[in-house]
Amino acid sequence: MAKKPQKPSGYRSVPHTADAGYIVWGTSLIDIFVQAAHALYSLMTDRRRLQNRQVMEVEVAAMDQEALLVDWLNYLLYLYDTKSFFAKDIDILEISPNYLKARLAGEELDPERHVLKTGVKAATYHQLSISRHDANWEAKIIFDL
Repeated sequence: MAKKPQKPSGYRSVPHTADAGYIVWGTSLIDIFVQAAHALYSLMTDRRRLQNRQVMEVEVAAMDQEALLVDWLNYLLYLYDTKSFFAKDIDILEISPNYLKARLAGEELDPERHVLKTGVKAATYHQLSISRHDANWEAKIIFDL
């Protein structure tokens, strides 16, 4: 049987005791950060029900690329915790190993339309990795539930 070809970018869950792990991949570092955000939101709600009703720009800075990924995901959690905001579409406007600027389009939680799934406490450094293999990028991230 032929193996199904992998999409150019995406994410999939990986088994992890008590927490939620994801492998994300893409053809650029931008893909990694976008797909990691989509993986986070997919844990929390059905992303298909989200609509683009609000747009905001955010900036995140960190010491290095790995810390930037963790801080980025934790900032998205902060936006949910303080504003009940879920991003549907994410456009990374600028990225370097220690800085990210993004435009988020999404909306606040609407309990009548959005089904809450899993509560996520934080993105962690546990088993965190970001690597580049030729023209492809891959990262592993664990979320504390």
